[in-house]
Amino acid sequence: MNQLLLGIGRAIITPKIGAALCGYAPDHFSESINDDLTVTAFYFQAGSTNALMITATVCEIQTALCDRLRAELASLFNIPSECIVLCATHTHSGPNLMGQYGWGDIDREYLETVFRPRLHEAVREALASPQPVRMGVGVGNSFVGINRREITKDGQVVLGQNPWAPFDSKMTVLSFIGEDGKCVANIIHYGAHGTGAGKNVEISRDWSGVMTDRLESESGGITAFFNGPEGDVGPRLTNGKTTGNLQMTLELGGVAAQDAIRIYNTIRAYIAPELTLVTKDTSVPLSPRIPLAEARAEYEKYKEYTVNSLAAKKEHYRQIVASYENGESDEEFFCFPQTLIRIGGVIFTSYPYELFSEIGLRIAHEIKNAHVLALSNANGADGYFVTEDQICRGGYEVDMFLNGRPQGYRPASDTHLVLEVLKNIDALKQERD
Repeated sequence: MNQLLLGIGRAIITPKIGAALCGYAPDHFSESINDDLTVTAFYFQAGSTNALMITATVCEIQTALCDRLRAELASLFNIPSECIVLCATHTHSGPNLMGQYGWGDIDREYLETVFRPRLHEAVREALASPQPVRMGVGVGNSFVGINRREITKDGQVVLGQNPWAPFDSKMTVLSFIGEDGKCVANIIHYGAHGTGAGKNVEISRDWSGVMTDRLESESGGITAFFNGPEGDVGPRLTNGKTTGNLQMTLELGGVAAQDAIRIYNTIRAYIAPELTLVTKDTSVPLSPRIPLAEARAEYEKYKEYTVNSLAAKKEHYRQIVASYENGESDEEFFCFPQTLIRIGGVIFTSYPYELFSEIGLRIAHEIKNAHVLALSNANGADGYFVTEDQICRGGYEVDMFLNGRPQGYRPASDTHLVLEVLKNIDALKQERD
């Protein structure tokens, strides 16, 4: 078995004060810096297999931009782009790299003068410093998250807290130690939105920043957060909502820090793990477009809207009209490349979605001999991916899911995705064997 090597790199990616903050409205600007934003790169190598996992403390990274950045890294550092997973932690208190209609354009100045060069810097540092490591895994429960699809007394779904709805309480800590037994790095995996600070004016990593800083201080190893299935999960704030203010999110971050340290301290065994990687085209079935006349009529209803979900509906119908006018045909599937990385008994699976928590739970339930950790907002930003049972409820996430592309997803797309990912995990096992 080839020895696992790990290299770590980190760079500061804080924007200048006055930059637009991403996630609520396109004209919402920062006025101060609470804590620095970071990009952290983990370079894994074992024999001829290598993988680069990167987490950036920004809201989302547009799919086309993500593809461009990964191709650029592949060219600069001689790593196949399919071996690179570029994730966003989904803080709403960072700059706009999402570039979605209704939420504002990509901050091009920030991208070119801060994000791209600092991303290269972090990766360059990671590739320059690989060292032999062993890995330990700790798993425990954390209740800093909660399902955020609150149901009002009249049956409406609003963004709040729903204590009886699904969410994954599992927090996983991966810790890597060097040959001297000292901690080199940690990865914390958990699924929850970075919306605790609400529509604030401070640049911040939100609650997860407090958590990673505290475990880093406790362990001595660079620590980074990779967000899991957070599509329907928000931070469990004391105001009964999943958005609040900076003070609330810092308090919750302290609770998350306690959980991460407790779980880290349960790790007793460190092993020399194997490294395996595959990338598989993963399909999701699409429904036919609505008729052109209907799309034109719907566009007229929303044409005056320019912000958030109503603007997204307008853009959805505009795209349908344009697809007909351009002579495009319906497609049967939407496909995205999914990268799966197995490190010992842990399997990371990437999704360019804000994945609903039940989907991650269903996949993990089927795999008995490994921890399956879904990465949301990974290698792209293609919106929410919801479960079939929630479509009848409606609400913000469902609206975005149904209006994300000219052709909507077919019914039971969640089950199709689960089966596709399980096939991909089987292919990963065969690669290992």
